[in-house]
Formats: sequence, C-alpha cells, structure tokens
Amino acid sequence: MSPSELVDLLEGLDPLSELPRTGWVLRGVASPESLAAHSFGVAVAAMAIVDALREEGATVDGERVLRMALLHDAAEAKTGDIPMPRKTPAMQEALHAMEAAVIEDLLPEPYRALWTEAEAKDSLEARIVKAADKVQMMAKLRVYERQHRGRLDEFWANPKNERAMGFPFVERVFREIRTRAGR
Repeated sequence: MSPSELVDLLEGLDPLSELPRTGWVLRGVASPESLAAHSFGVAVAAMAIVDALREEGATVDGERVLRMALLHDAAEAKTGDIPMPRKTPAMQEALHAMEAAVIEDLLPEPYRALWTEAEAKDSLEARIVKAADKVQMMAKLRVYERQHRGRLDEFWANPKNERAMGFPFVERVFREIRTRAGR
C-alpha cells in the first residue's frame, strides 16, 4: 500500500467515527455509539470468540477475523447505517449491490476481499465476525438498558439478534447477556 492509498483509506473510512448507529437513534437512544465504536466492539468480541474457539481446539486465523471485524461495516461510511427492521428483501438486494460498488471505490485489495468474505459468511472467520457483530450489539443493548436510554424491548424479541452462527460458546454468551438483563 502506498502512502497515498493509506491516506485515502483513512479519509474514506473517517465518516464511521461520526455516524451513529441508526437502530439506536430510532429507538430514542441519545448520543449512541458511532459505527466506528461498534466496529471496535465487534473486533474485541471477535478476538475473545477466537480465543474461546482455540481453547476448544479449533484452528482459526485470528488476524483474518480481526481484519474482517474492522472492515465489516466499511461501506456504511458512504451509505450510512440502515437498520435491519427497515430492510425489505428487495431493499437488502439493492443495498448489497450499492455497498459492493462503494467497497470497490473505498477499499484497496486485499481489504475488498476481506469485506466480501465477511459479507458472504461462508468461512469460519466470517461466521465469527457475524457472531461477534450480534454479541456486541446485544451487550450494548444491555448497557443502554441499564442506563435507561431508549425503547429497546424489540431487540430482545428478535431472534435474529442472537445469531450464534453455530458456535456453542456464543450461545452461552447470549444466555449470559440475557441472564444479566433479567430476561
């Protein structure tokens, strides 16, 4: 990567630090986390999931997981954050095409390939990132509820918010979050 490409990358991703997570805004959470803060939380959750899976004997490319976690919402630097309940199947298809075009302009190779892999969710590492994405969101939900910020009950009712991606460790994490929330 050239110095110019690095500066372009940092400038292109910079809006993530200012853009709020829209799902929280729609539910009345004042000053919610930014997309960049979310990506950091996903990276931390992914790191811990990798460690847990390794303790269980799995072979995981942890660096690849962390790279995907940092880039998984990169397209939202240009598209903004469109929350899941607002996405119809047609809208999801159009949004995915738009995000792929944004990524083509925004990320140099090999970062584009990492984003594409994360989107496909076919590899072990991509599934870890998806699980970490949901773990971070549900842990943040618990934080916001403890702070009495927003109308958040619908998050608990949506089973898609607790996608463990086939990882028993992640299932246990979701149970722990629910237990701590009294749910």
